[in-house]
Amino acid sequence: MKVKDITHVCIAPNFYPLLQYMLLLPDDIILHHSYYFTVDTMPSSVKKGIPCSTYLLGKGSLLNEIEKRFQKLLFRFFKYRNFPFLKTANIFAYDLPYLNLLIGKREYSLLADAPNWLTLNVQEHSLEYKRLLQRASSIKGKIQRLVFGNLFVNCYGNNNQCKVIYLTEENSSPILKGKQVIINSLQELWTESSLAKQEFIKELFDISDNDVNLLNNRPIIFFSQPLLDDCHLTEDEWVQINRSIFSHYDHNKLLIKTHPRDTFDYKKHFPDIVIYNKIVNTQLLSLVGVKPEKVATICSTAIEAFPESIECDYYGTGIHPKIMNYLGKDYKPNRKVNNIPLNNNC
Repeated sequence: MKVKDITHVCIAPNFYPLLQYMLLLPDDIILHHSYYFTVDTMPSSVKKGIPCSTYLLGKGSLLNEIEKRFQKLLFRFFKYRNFPFLKTANIFAYDLPYLNLLIGKREYSLLADAPNWLTLNVQEHSLEYKRLLQRASSIKGKIQRLVFGNLFVNCYGNNNQCKVIYLTEENSSPILKGKQVIINSLQELWTESSLAKQEFIKELFDISDNDVNLLNNRPIIFFSQPLLDDCHLTEDEWVQINRSIFSHYDHNKLLIKTHPRDTFDYKKHFPDIVIYNKIVNTQLLSLVGVKPEKVATICSTAIEAFPESIECDYYGTGIHPKIMNYLGKDYKPNRKVNNIPLNNNC
């Protein structure tokens, strides 16, 4: 692709904003006029299928972290030499600090991280939002702002450069004030997409009829999360939490859909439960026809992908103090759920 042909840039560190972007923009734009920045942990099907892209380094070894720091400096000071189209292209981004180095001082449109993500994470009382504000006002944050720019510390659209916010459902958050907000559900965007785009997306994200059949053959789907690492739980604590949850269900009817960042070995501890660990976007699974009788989770936003006609068991952050300390007690779903009381000694 020639530089002059690149009119749009998509910065997406996970499946959700990448899928949202591809559904939002016309076929010709996503295939022939877009440059993609995403992470190197994307599955091989995505790496092969995206027409023009650069893969950013994710978390990893010490060597990987050193390389990542060099990549940060490269993006900060040499991005226009390596990616001159960043000066003029329309930028759509889920704006994490590392990725914001690519935006620089340009205006951009904000993509969503997950369903209901601003309501959950970017409220005045939300722990994630408090951490963001504390970092921005800290000595470290001021140094980072000086070296890497304003967006490095003022992410999630909480800045003057973000002009438009694209959401997949109505959200509430203080950062929405003064912004143009455009809401399109993924179902609406999918239905309006051409058959060619739908087939391209299914192939890109490696979703087959076999996947749909496997998932539909288990009436209960549990959506895991990377809480073991995020919340600094011990393996024993995580096993006990999951054992308590899974005791509510017939294991012959249960399937565990693992989160892309969840590396816990469920098969080792729960060998009689079917594990689906392909890195696939849950929202896309719903769009292509996965319809369980019930979904369950601790607090994953994946449950928002399914209509309220599908029953949902929700265990909540109160299931363990470390999880509550990390996510807060007000981390609530945006749909009707069965709030399952804590019945273990975690």
